[in-house]
Amino acid sequence: MSTVFESVGSGISANQSNSNGSGTAKGREFAPLGLNAQKVVSKRYSLKDEHGEPLETWADIVRRVVGHVSKAETDPIKQNHFYNEMTSVMLAREFVPNTPCLVNAGKPKGQLAACFVLNVPDSIEGIMEHAQNVAIIHQTGGGTGMTYEFLRPAGAMVNSTRGVASGPVSFMNIVNQTTEVVKQGGVRRGANMGILAITHPDILRFIHAKNDQTSLTNFNISVTVTDLFMDAVDSGVWFQTEFKGEPWTQSVFDTVTGADYVVYRRPDGSTATFADKLAFETADLSDCIIEEPPMPGMVFAPDIWNRIIASAHKYAEPGIIFIDEVNRHNHMMASMGPIYACNPCGEQQLHFNNSCNLGSIDVAKFFTKTTDGDPSVDWDRLSNATHLCTQFLDNVVDAGYFPLPEIDDVVKRTRPVGLGIMGFADLCLKLGITYGSDESIALMERVMGFIRREAWMASLRLGREKGTFPELEPNRDAYARFIYDEIGIPRDIRLTPRNYEVTTIAPTGTISLVAETSSGIEPNFSWAYVRQDTIGTRTYVHSPAAEALGLTVDQTNEDSIKAAAEYVVEHEHELPPHFISAMAIKSLEHVKVLAAAQKHVDNAISKTCNGAKDDTVESVDELYHLARELGCKAVSYYRDGSREGQVLNAMKTEKETRKQGDKETGGTWPNLCVI
Repeated sequence: MSTVFESVGSGISANQSNSNGSGTAKGREFAPLGLNAQKVVSKRYSLKDEHGEPLETWADIVRRVVGHVSKAETDPIKQNHFYNEMTSVMLAREFVPNTPCLVNAGKPKGQLAACFVLNVPDSIEGIMEHAQNVAIIHQTGGGTGMTYEFLRPAGAMVNSTRGVASGPVSFMNIVNQTTEVVKQGGVRRGANMGILAITHPDILRFIHAKNDQTSLTNFNISVTVTDLFMDAVDSGVWFQTEFKGEPWTQSVFDTVTGADYVVYRRPDGSTATFADKLAFETADLSDCIIEEPPMPGMVFAPDIWNRIIASAHKYAEPGIIFIDEVNRHNHMMASMGPIYACNPCGEQQLHFNNSCNLGSIDVAKFFTKTTDGDPSVDWDRLSNATHLCTQFLDNVVDAGYFPLPEIDDVVKRTRPVGLGIMGFADLCLKLGITYGSDESIALMERVMGFIRREAWMASLRLGREKGTFPELEPNRDAYARFIYDEIGIPRDIRLTPRNYEVTTIAPTGTISLVAETSSGIEPNFSWAYVRQDTIGTRTYVHSPAAEALGLTVDQTNEDSIKAAAEYVVEHEHELPPHFISAMAIKSLEHVKVLAAAQKHVDNAISKTCNGAKDDTVESVDELYHLARELGCKAVSYYRDGSREGQVLNAMKTEKETRKQGDKETGGTWPNLCVI
């Protein structure tokens, strides 16, 4: 490791909504929405009157959404059955679809999908059209991901004008500014994922593009790294950058030093790596020898890797995408070629002009007890919900409107479905399992393996009834190997997948607040915390934690919430050992949970590997290497306190408050993922 320098209808009716909007259906009563969940529903998801006041409760939203999506069922009897069953599942908040579906269902040209991946052509006309397409998608509620690796490097000759190119980062600023003025679907800020291949000559401009914490604020950024690059890192050798498949023969510019790229090598053979420009300016390099690349266009692979690691350690970006691992699981390679990019949160690695609608099952709500009183999971009920939700998301493909014809074409040819989970950490608590332990890893594999298999069984059934996705035929052999050999579905079941993919795991930032459960597969951030976002400032207390301390919380009463939050903070040390929060979990344990889930997910996973404030750069390096070794497709890291304006802030005891004044402990990575 080098020396790293860091600067310091029939199921529910309108009159069947309870006062808190929970609703009833077919004689089934549902738990009331807590006060905070009601606020999220009113502010973010309800239709509004001309004064901006909410018109809907949760029950009204469920009726509108399910009613719209049910129209994809053309048989009246099947449509009515699907409506009733799906209404019940959503009223129970056992499943919640992504935000665009909740907001736009039932509207004219309602766009229901969350994730889009776009191409960026290497021409001024193509770039400006790309920026326009981004704005259109954001306006309809979607988030966009794109790779800028096909744009020529800064300083390259532009033949048509005899000028020089300004490079990918400069054009990212155009999209960033466009995003700034277009609020995503009218309910949230726009979100982009900007990606650059590790082979691109502007890689250092990209890695350090957000070091000032004021640039590209509407982007998450990630680097796609290849097996060849990682081999060069592990071998400690120089690496050739390239453009359009040809070696780059000009010098690589280093934004940190402000000059052509060189390596600063110490007497012991190690290299000095700089997290940012200030780190370079303040570093003592008196004992270093400047080593130039063997050939123009080459970079020292371990140094570039360490730049990524150091920047992630200090600024939480860039993330890493192991692009060869992504394409090893790309079953449509024969007809659609490689995948290059993903959505803003990283859970959907998609071909250009593809889009995926998402929805998540709250697995904590399937906790039950056996006849002997032992804690368990209701697998039969989870199976039924998985089949229903897969059908719901498949119907969204037909019920939704896609803002660009090329996207509509690709989506209809592939029919992506992104069924995921939330509430995993809460399920662990209910089962008495410590998040990050070997037992939790086994639980993750069992839960996701079960849901994935059931979702594919549902897709195969839908394919038999309604037809397979059109891109299946040129990729039939790949899908036969995948469905029968990897998923383990018996070969006597016909190969009739309705969808090219069925599972993913999204961050569920906002929909988990509606479901009142832990987000995605993340651990609980804290047992009592303050959340500050576009909806406002709210106090949260974790009901199971309060109950473990012998306290009952009325989540519909603000005074009860605040009193319980204060009590939980003061008595947190009395909680059972398996009540473990995000910052108490080692970052390597985060990666192991991520990898366990990835083994049973078709696409990818949005998960942040949290680290403590005193995490070292070396520990981040170990984390990223472990993620690759365990087969993760992508990984992001957030060290506590490394960003300003964090969304979540842990509450403190009175003693801590007196000691620290108004300074608050930081929360999870404040990225752009709020699906």
